[in-house]
Amino acid sequence: MMNKYGIILFLVALTHVSCVQKKVEVGKVAIIPQPEKQLVGTGHFEIDEGTIVTVETDAQMALANLFFDEFTTVSGWIPEVKIGGDGDIVFITEASMVAEAYNLEVTPEKIKITAGSEAGFFYALQSLKQLLPVSFYSGELQTDIVWGIPSVHIQDKPAFEWRGYMLDVSRHFFDKQKVKEVLDFMAESKLNRFHWHLADDQGWRIEVKSYPKLTALGAWRMDYNTTDERISNWFGRPVQKPGEKPTYGGYYTQDDIKEIVAYAKERFIEVIPEIDMPGHAQAMVASYPEIGCVNSEKYVATGGVVKNNTLNPGKEETFVFAEKMLNEVMDLFPFNYMHIGGDECNKSQWLEDPDAQRRIKEEGLKDVYELQSYFIKRIEKIINARGRIMIGWDEILEGGLAPNATVMSWRGEEGGIEAAKMGHEVIMTPSNYCYIDLKQGHDDLEPNLGYSQLLLSTAYSYDVIPKGISEEEAGRIKGIQANMWTESISDWGKLTYMTFPRLYAIAESGWTSPEIKDWDNFTNRLQTQFLRLDNKGIRYAVSAYSPWIDHKGQGDNIEIALKTEVNDLEIFYTLDGSEPTMESNRYSEAFKIKESTTIRARAFKGGEAVGYTSSMDFYVHKAAGALDEAPDLQKLTDLNYGKLNRGDQNWVSFKNGMEVTMKFDSLIPINEVKFDALRFTIAGIYPPTNVEVLGSVNGKDFFKLGEVNKFEISSVQGRNKIPFEVAFDPVRVSHLKIIGKQINPIPKGHHLYGANATILVDELVVK
Repeated sequence: MMNKYGIILFLVALTHVSCVQKKVEVGKVAIIPQPEKQLVGTGHFEIDEGTIVTVETDAQMALANLFFDEFTTVSGWIPEVKIGGDGDIVFITEASMVAEAYNLEVTPEKIKITAGSEAGFFYALQSLKQLLPVSFYSGELQTDIVWGIPSVHIQDKPAFEWRGYMLDVSRHFFDKQKVKEVLDFMAESKLNRFHWHLADDQGWRIEVKSYPKLTALGAWRMDYNTTDERISNWFGRPVQKPGEKPTYGGYYTQDDIKEIVAYAKERFIEVIPEIDMPGHAQAMVASYPEIGCVNSEKYVATGGVVKNNTLNPGKEETFVFAEKMLNEVMDLFPFNYMHIGGDECNKSQWLEDPDAQRRIKEEGLKDVYELQSYFIKRIEKIINARGRIMIGWDEILEGGLAPNATVMSWRGEEGGIEAAKMGHEVIMTPSNYCYIDLKQGHDDLEPNLGYSQLLLSTAYSYDVIPKGISEEEAGRIKGIQANMWTESISDWGKLTYMTFPRLYAIAESGWTSPEIKDWDNFTNRLQTQFLRLDNKGIRYAVSAYSPWIDHKGQGDNIEIALKTEVNDLEIFYTLDGSEPTMESNRYSEAFKIKESTTIRARAFKGGEAVGYTSSMDFYVHKAAGALDEAPDLQKLTDLNYGKLNRGDQNWVSFKNGMEVTMKFDSLIPINEVKFDALRFTIAGIYPPTNVEVLGSVNGKDFFKLGEVNKFEISSVQGRNKIPFEVAFDPVRVSHLKIIGKQINPIPKGHHLYGANATILVDELVVK
């Protein structure tokens, strides 16, 4: 019982709280994805502890409580939600409205939410949340704020029914709580299909009680993960050896799955499980070798593999396993679709396996492509027997498409177009527009994540319906999906960095009619979205707002050009390595540098810095133009430097070791030779094991100036640049010879074991 002194203290505290001066913060109209129709009014509506929300049904009550419960954390109070009556915020059912459509009308006096379905009311609330001030997203208690919603009238509905996000949890595992966070950001972006890639060569992630070794063995691998964003070594990690105990992995119990599915359903998201087969199955076969082929691997893959990882379609036990396993998986997911992958199946094992070859003969099949089709069709019968629809990547078209399958088109649009013409449903997810695990900016200015490139503007530009197809065929295209493969995504910060903001671009392509999409408008709205992410403490990419530093060697100077992906930004730069401000050089046109320089550049909008500071070093050196008489080697001294991209034309290739001789017009003083070599070992590109620099004063007699040995570094697989610096005492020479030794052959255990390595070098810098 509270004593007299305690009561006095309580009343004093209550008086203090009640006297806190409250301020009104009003949000901006910057909704992503862009609503179909939107008319901004004047004034704003205020949500405070006296606000009353009225709904019509218990289902609407649950939706309203799910949304307004968020006010507890940031305000310390929740608006009252009740059924019936005339509230300040009202839900109104309009049965004639299409599924997922809603109207949201905000005036200073009232908020009206109209929809024909629970999903429509849910999406209206997601838009309402984006109209709140960005400080609402902080998750911190702010008792002094009244939340202002700007006056606006919105009529909205989605362009496509399938708006997806795929998360690969095999390559790197994300726990139950992180999966829920994925579902949260999907819901806020009005995405409604969560494609869950649960099994691959590098890990099995779902409990199957009929086959316990799938999680006891298949969920675990040797831990060769790295969080270092400069290193990309997915292909080339050591394999597990006999006696070693794998420690990296994890899986979801069946209770976890049920919890996540229920969480998703609350947010109007369907969960589509994927069990990849018949390829990408090393974790499966390592757990149950009897369903594998000759030469199958014994352990879960530690990194990238492309062979000896298939199920055996020649054995009946493979189909017994698949039927029991798939039925147990489907029991956990009460939705219409089951994804079976079907992509990148290396069929070389089937050419050797006696059971696979016997199946080809017994079934009268032409080749291993028709054998894959045979496998896929039998798997489809298992799935169809449960009243489900099978989805596969577009490789399932090879050898003949299963009768009822839905196709995910990832290798461009061609597979999707072909499937639509055949009468099949299609989800468009071409890698060059929808793979958000790829780099999103300048190769040398971004984290070393992803093997290719997808710019934000490219993702935003995608038109889901391909040109040149009929209206009937277009009607079979269900929608679009963003895919997050996690080979290089080892932690949550990398996942969000690669997801945002490209997921917003893809979400807008899925929800918003293409005729009202506008790049400049989108990037303006993104700046408010970035503030929301800042308040939530979420890492994201600002690559599109950051300067690209492009260069072109011209004789004895380098021309520098600066640009940004986002329009109408001012760029300021420095040449002394200092941080650019609006007092620095303002970029207007390309300029030339005649000496070695560190260039730093930053973009500004409305006087505020946006994006990151871009910084690159360029060398104007003594050997510029020294190889002008050697056409194949001219690029080694033309002042053009290669990006971290094997397709960059500034790399010079040496297939049988490197030997380059430079001739100068006279004796020149030198003390160092430096260059970058490209490591891109999945393509057989390795840096030299050893580099020697020799000098001469007559072009005939050469003497050794210096040497560097990088055998250990050269023998590591990965994808990055390796710097070589050979320094020596100052000397005057008329000729230089640079000799680089290649790996020959590529070591055992490497991706291209036994082949000769190629050396790629860009500019030979002589100082």
